[in-house]
Amino acid sequence: MWTRALLKDNAKTVLRRSYWRVFLACLIVSLLCGGDFNLNYRFGADSAPSGLPESAARFAGNTGFPFSVLLQLLMPVIIGVGVMALLLVLAAVLCWGILVTPVLQVGQARYLTENRSDTAQLGTIFSGFTRGYWNTVGVMFFMNLKVFLWTLLLIVPGIVKSYQYRFIPFLLAENPDLPADRAFEISTMMTDGEKWNIFVLDLSFVGWNLLGLLLFGIGTLFVDPYVKATEAELYAALRAKVLASGYVTEEELTGQS
Repeated sequence: MWTRALLKDNAKTVLRRSYWRVFLACLIVSLLCGGDFNLNYRFGADSAPSGLPESAARFAGNTGFPFSVLLQLLMPVIIGVGVMALLLVLAAVLCWGILVTPVLQVGQARYLTENRSDTAQLGTIFSGFTRGYWNTVGVMFFMNLKVFLWTLLLIVPGIVKSYQYRFIPFLLAENPDLPADRAFEISTMMTDGEKWNIFVLDLSFVGWNLLGLLLFGIGTLFVDPYVKATEAELYAALRAKVLASGYVTEEELTGQS
């Protein structure tokens, strides 16, 4: 039986010897999985021309060149290029979110799991690209799709499903070839009767995150290793529970016969 205090104490023990390595691993994954890269271009009234520049207007008046006609002819082309560029950016973001982000999340889960007993190598966060890549992509895609569809019905069912499938990345971290149906089943078994306790565990970090937000949000980066290390401890506790129940074997979890 796990308790919040026990998990956090175990996480603190791990972080005492490897905090900055875990911090770096979490930071890399956070940045690659959608850090705040907001490029805000602000154009004032002076920088957004309401017509032709004065010099161009004088040139047009002196030469009789129909700049306004040319602009009207080129406007559809300019708009078309802009739309195409926007679509390409959206497609790139979508592909990254499907093909890269979930694999990094699984790699992070493996790093955190291995770091419990020994100092894991930083390159472990990229391990998902070397084994079971397409299975990982497929399982994570269906996991996110299911949570999204349940969220469309009502927000609460989406939250429940997110907790139900919470440990799929950890399961794939151990066995990247684990079939999708078994990944969903095992995660469901692990969280059966535990969702409320996990929710309360998450709430216990709200104070830390609020404190981090007071430092312009940068402080949350330093809290993240504590949260992630505690989640790894939770996975270990629930993993032991399903093993004891006989519902799953060590060989299936690790993918080793």
